[in-house]
Amino acid sequence: MSENLQYFFNSLISVKGVGNKFFDGLKRLLPNTRFKDILFHLPVSVIDRSYTPFIMDAQVGQIATLKVDVLKHIPSPKVRGRKIPYKILCSDDSGFITLNFFNAGNYLQRSIPVGAKICISGKIEEFDGGRCMSHPDYVVPISQFEKIAGLEPVYPLTYAITNKMIRNVVDVVLSNMPTVPEWQNDAEISFTDALKFMHRPIKNSELMYEAKKRLAYDEILANQLALALSREKFKSEIGEKIVSDGRFVNPFISSFGYELTGAQKRVLSEVIDDLKSDSKMLRLLQGDVGSGKTIIAMIALLTVVESDYQGAFMVPTEILAEQHFSTFTNLLKKAGLEEKIKILLLTGKDKGKAKEDKLLSIKNGSVDIVIGTHALFQDKVKFKNLSLAVIDEQHKFGVHQRLELGNKGEENKCNILTMTATPIPRTLAMTSFGDMDLSIIDEMPPNRKQVETKVISMNKIDELIASVSLQMNSGLLKKLYWVCPLVEESEKIDLSDVISRYENLKQIFGEKVALIHGKMKADEKNLVMKDFANPDGKTKILVATTVIEVGVNVPEATLMVIEHSERFGLSSLHQLRGRIGRGADKSICILLHSSRMTAIAKERLSIMKETTDGFKIAEKDLKLRGAGDVLGVRQSGIIDFKIANLEDDYDLFLAASQDVKNLLSFDKKNNTERWKNLQFLLQLFEYTKQNNNLKG
Repeated sequence: MSENLQYFFNSLISVKGVGNKFFDGLKRLLPNTRFKDILFHLPVSVIDRSYTPFIMDAQVGQIATLKVDVLKHIPSPKVRGRKIPYKILCSDDSGFITLNFFNAGNYLQRSIPVGAKICISGKIEEFDGGRCMSHPDYVVPISQFEKIAGLEPVYPLTYAITNKMIRNVVDVVLSNMPTVPEWQNDAEISFTDALKFMHRPIKNSELMYEAKKRLAYDEILANQLALALSREKFKSEIGEKIVSDGRFVNPFISSFGYELTGAQKRVLSEVIDDLKSDSKMLRLLQGDVGSGKTIIAMIALLTVVESDYQGAFMVPTEILAEQHFSTFTNLLKKAGLEEKIKILLLTGKDKGKAKEDKLLSIKNGSVDIVIGTHALFQDKVKFKNLSLAVIDEQHKFGVHQRLELGNKGEENKCNILTMTATPIPRTLAMTSFGDMDLSIIDEMPPNRKQVETKVISMNKIDELIASVSLQMNSGLLKKLYWVCPLVEESEKIDLSDVISRYENLKQIFGEKVALIHGKMKADEKNLVMKDFANPDGKTKILVATTVIEVGVNVPEATLMVIEHSERFGLSSLHQLRGRIGRGADKSICILLHSSRMTAIAKERLSIMKETTDGFKIAEKDLKLRGAGDVLGVRQSGIIDFKIANLEDDYDLFLAASQDVKNLLSFDKKNNTERWKNLQFLLQLFEYTKQNNNLKG
């Protein structure tokens, strides 16, 4: 790392005036405590202190910066039951102004002595016909007038950190900034000047706008270039070239009894083309709930088995793993392939001799396809010749877990197909999954019925329960989900809401009610889900947390009740709603809400009522909540932009994407000066292998 680059990674503790207490505060405020972190901690607004009238000319209600003489101190009189401020009378050639300080100490007589010439800045107020200023923002010697009388940046702050403290540190860091190479062609503002304009604003809104756009583009360009390089490297690696003959795939598809949708056929063609190529596949398959992604994955797995390779299918929960195993087993049996294709289920509950036998069969190749949870990427799991790793609900896994499973292939040649039923807005897909090829199933099967959504107040919950009872007794309602939110998604999960509702419904419906939540043991959860999924099972009402959000398939369930739906994000509500509408009967999702809702919560529920289009919902969720929450987790490799905004800077993402294509085709190939300078940019934003931030 060059000396100029190293400057940005120096610790803020080295800045004069940053003591241990201040440094501890910075740790809470910034992602890291280096020079670059405070430089990228941009102001959120600006206070204009350039209004410098005489006292009597100052407009009431405006912020003004004044030069005044200190005439007199008037200490607070002790009046029981009343708070009277400590007053300091000041003047200039036009008149008088009173400075008011509540709960003031004797320090004011020392710090603002009578006879001193000072500069004050704050909001002008009027009381009893005279000018006053309560707790001025600044009271400094007259010599600092020019420093204060301008535009003051306002920063996001945390406890014990003031705006002035941030400004002082930023000033030191900016004043000593080294030379930075230029990586943008025809840039109107340099990277260094852009930072200075943002932290030392001037009265030129257009210049401020250009400075912000310059820095945002730099951040986006670094992201897009890093992903493109990662993708280029992955694609350059030799993969297992699959040569299939259809002996398994053709009877498998023929046994469905229905035709794949046009979107499924298109996506399947893209996946098969990848498998047949010399390059490794790294593809993200998006498809709304119930669009038929799992079938595509199963066909892809059978395709590699036809070439005598192994496949792996990893899912986030044991419930989902068992469901996929059961579905795949039944489909193979229906196609007459149960004796020809050996599949195995591997989860965390496998122990002892049974587990050792499974590991041995995976290693010696006697098993063709392994379906399992995170247990699949543990060190003990060795494949003979893994050619395809499918990762379902891939955002539930970290990037490194995805790669760990892919690296189990022979000579690191494994193809990777990741899938998500959480529709991802295009900007988010570009920034966080841009290293992957993208396939989208944008068509639902013709037999998939649209779910009706109703928004109802929690005040009507007794009426709802009575209606449920009536419909169940008449046979119109077979099974339903009743979902309660968690107060906190942490190790100390507050289960009071879901347990309370379970006990309440059990009093009414007896043994028909079961409970499931994330803190239950795996065996307990599996038993509950199996009984609920069984059409003849005794469980008719499943009271649950969002543990049932992903993948669970119960066609008989036609009602979804979500309590306090205003607490959920749009994507979570959409995922939950996707658990119903899987059979031939009409399905209804009821969103119960409290009487007090924020404007954003009302908008979320309104969107849910208006549309079942997952991509429209995801776009709205991105606007309302942000990138990390759209996918429900923040440990999933989502890029947390500090300067750029996924919604507002969409044009910059498109421009950067095109710019990167030119960079790879020309600048990289010819090792231009710009290409060399871009290495500085990549390291500055920490998109380097040594920082483990390059994906893929």
